[in-house]
Amino acid sequence: MKKFISLLFLLAASLPAFSQHFDWVKTYTGEEVTYGVTTNQILGSCVDSAGNLYILGEFSPQAQFCGERLLPMEVITTPIKRAIVIAKLSPSGDLLWHKAIYNGKESCYAHALRMVGDSSIMAMVRFCLPFDNGYSQFEKRLYYLDTLLMGNGDYLMPTDSVESPVYTAFITFDLDGNAVERHLLCVGYTDTNGNALTWRSTLGSAYTDQLRAEALSWESFNVDNEGNIYVVRQSGDAVYGQYNHSTNDVSWWRIDEGTIGALKIVVDGTHNIFYPIPYPTSTGNQQILKFSPHFDSLIDAVYVFDSALTYTINSPNVIAFEMDAQNNLYINMEGLHFPGRVPIANSNNSLHLGDSALRTTWVLKYNSNLEATGLVQLSYGTATRPPQMLLLFPYIDNSTNSLFIPGLVGWTETVNHIIYNNDTLDLPNETIFWLRLDLDDLHLLSYGRALTGEDCKGGAPRIAASNNRVHAQFHFLYSLIWGDSTIYAPYSNWDIAYAAWDYDGREIGIFSRYNTGYQGNIYSDIHALDSTVYLTGSIWENATFGDITITHNQNASRVYIAKYVDPEFAHPYVHPSGRQEQSIVWQQELSFNLTDSPILITANATSGLPITYTCNDSSIAYSDGTMLYLLRNGTTTVTASQQGDYYFLPAEPVTKTLQVNDVGTDALANSSPQIFPNPVSDALFVIPNGEPITAVRLLSSLGRQEQVTLSNNKINLSHLPAGVYFLSIITTSNNFQFKILKK
Repeated sequence: MKKFISLLFLLAASLPAFSQHFDWVKTYTGEEVTYGVTTNQILGSCVDSAGNLYILGEFSPQAQFCGERLLPMEVITTPIKRAIVIAKLSPSGDLLWHKAIYNGKESCYAHALRMVGDSSIMAMVRFCLPFDNGYSQFEKRLYYLDTLLMGNGDYLMPTDSVESPVYTAFITFDLDGNAVERHLLCVGYTDTNGNALTWRSTLGSAYTDQLRAEALSWESFNVDNEGNIYVVRQSGDAVYGQYNHSTNDVSWWRIDEGTIGALKIVVDGTHNIFYPIPYPTSTGNQQILKFSPHFDSLIDAVYVFDSALTYTINSPNVIAFEMDAQNNLYINMEGLHFPGRVPIANSNNSLHLGDSALRTTWVLKYNSNLEATGLVQLSYGTATRPPQMLLLFPYIDNSTNSLFIPGLVGWTETVNHIIYNNDTLDLPNETIFWLRLDLDDLHLLSYGRALTGEDCKGGAPRIAASNNRVHAQFHFLYSLIWGDSTIYAPYSNWDIAYAAWDYDGREIGIFSRYNTGYQGNIYSDIHALDSTVYLTGSIWENATFGDITITHNQNASRVYIAKYVDPEFAHPYVHPSGRQEQSIVWQQELSFNLTDSPILITANATSGLPITYTCNDSSIAYSDGTMLYLLRNGTTTVTASQQGDYYFLPAEPVTKTLQVNDVGTDALANSSPQIFPNPVSDALFVIPNGEPITAVRLLSSLGRQEQVTLSNNKINLSHLPAGVYFLSIITTSNNFQFKILKK
C-alpha cells in the first residue's frame, strides 16, 4: 500500500506578512519588441561574498539602466533585435560595470552565469561570428565586449578555422569586469569513415557542402572545484534524419553516406575533440560533457538515455542542473508520452523512468565520473490531456545536506494525484511547490506549497534557502491561497508574490500586491545573503515594491532588480511548534577548596547544544564557559542555561550551590596568584595566593603606565586599546609579573 505523505501545513488564524523593507529597485528599459515577443530578460545571476550582484541577460540594443545605455549608439543597427549583457551591481544598486555582445541579428543568446571560486565569474553565451566567407545570411559585424569587429580581418578566430558561424562562448571575467579567458566551441559530426557530414537545410545550395556544425548547447553548464567544466548538450545524434519542406523543419539532418560515427567539437579554431558515439540515439536524447579546465580535452561524456527514443509529442528537455560540494550533479528534466520503461545510461541498468507516463518530470544525480547514482520522478495520475508540471531550478544547502527543488502543477484541468516515486503527494492542481531532498540518497525530507487561483505557469522558477527559510518568487493568476487566507491579484489579473517557508514547509510570511497588470516573465531569479534577498524578474504594468513604485509606459516587459532587507534573515528562523524539548543534566557537586581552581564544569544539554554558566556572586567565582575559576572563600550559586535554537526549545535552567572553602594562607603562601582569561577582552580576574594584594600596576609595551584598579578580584581593561601589556601584582612579601594580551 502506498504511503500517503502529508504536508506540514500551518493553518494559523492570521499569518504575518513581510515588512515592506525594499531598499531599492532598479529597472532596465528600452524598446524591446521583436515580432511581438519581448526580449529583455535576466537569464542568470550570482552574488559574491561582499553582496555584489552579477547578472546575465538578453536586452534590446537600446536598453538603458538608470539612464545609462548598455550599448553605444554607433554600433546599433536596429532597435528590435537582441544583445547579450553582463553587468555588476553594488549592494547599493549602483551599476559598477557592464559588457555587451551584439551582432545586429537575433542570434545572440544568454544561457547561464556562474561564480568560479570567489574571484571570477563565467558566462555561457551563444552568438554568430562576423565572417564574409560564405555565411552571407549573418551580419558581418560583431560588437564583442568593448570592441566592434567588422570582418575583413577583424575576427575572434582565423577564418580558415571556422566550421560554422554559430559558436558557444565561455567567457571568464574577474570581478572588475576584465575578460581574462574565452573559449569558442561548436559541434559537428563525422561518419563511421571519419568523413565530415554535410549540412542539408533551407539555407541554399551554397551551404550543402558545409560541415554540419552549430552552437554547443541550448542548456546550461557548471564548474567543479577542480576547474572542470560540465555542459549539458541537446543531442541531434540521429542515424537518419529528415527535412520537412512544408514546415521548413531543419532540426533533423540527412546522412547520405555512412552513419554517425563521432561527435566533433571544434575548440577555438586550434584543436578538435572527437567523441565516438557508442550507439544510435535520437534528437530527443541529451548528453553531459565533462571538459578539462580551459577546454583542453574532453574528460568524459555520457548520454542520459541508453538508446533511441520515440516520442509522439515532445522530446525531453533539460531545465537546469546544479552541483554540490562533492561535485555531484543534479539535473532536472521533463518530457511527454514516454513509451514505457526508459533506461538511464551509465547506471548499471538500475535506473529507469516509469512506465508510460502521460507527463513526467524528474531529477537525475550523477557523480563526478558521470555515473547516474540516483533518480527522483514525479508523474501524473490520470488526465485526459497532459497538464503542465515541472521541477525547476534547484538550490543546494550544503550546511543541512539538502537539495531544494521548486516546481509547479499547472493548467485548469483536475489532476487525480501526483506520484513522487511510489508515494502520493498532497499537491493539488494549480499549485506551486518546493521539495527538500536529502543530498545523499534523494529521499524526501519535506515540502512546501502555495495554491493559486487558476494558473501558475509562471510558477516558482527560482528559490533560495538559508537559516531555516525557503525564499521563493512566483507568479499567479487571480488569487493565491496562503494558509487560511486568500490573496487577490489586482484587476483580477496576474500578480507576483515573494514568500518564505521554514524547512518543514510551514508558512512564515508573504509579500504580494506588486500590482502587475499582466503576467511577468518566468525568467526570475532570487538570492539570499545574510539579511538581504535579491529579486529579479519583469513587469508589464506599474508595480509597487513596498514604498517604491516603478512606472511602465512601454509596449513590452520591463526588467527589475530589487533588494529586500530584513535583519531577521541573518539569524535562523524559529518556529515554536516545530522545536523539540531539551533538558540539562548536571550531576557535579560544587564544593571545592581555593587550591582546586580552576574547575572543569560538566553540565550537558540533551540537545548537544553548548551550555551558558553564570555565577550569582562574581567576587567568589567566575566562569569562562567551560571552566570555573575560584576567587575567594564563600557561598554562591551557579546557573547552567541553554537558550535553544530553531530545532530545540530553551531548556529549564539548573542552579547549584557553590561552596568555596578557605584552606588558610599557609597552603597558598608559596604559590603565585592566578589571572584569567588571557587573552582578555574586558575584565581580568585575579585569584590571590593567600597574601593580601597591596597594589597592581600595568605597563604598555611602550613602557607607559596605565591607570587600573583591582576591585572584587577584577581589573577592568575595557578602556584600553588592543596590544601587549605587563601586569605587576604586589603582595606583602613578593612582586609577581604577568604578560597580558588585550584583544
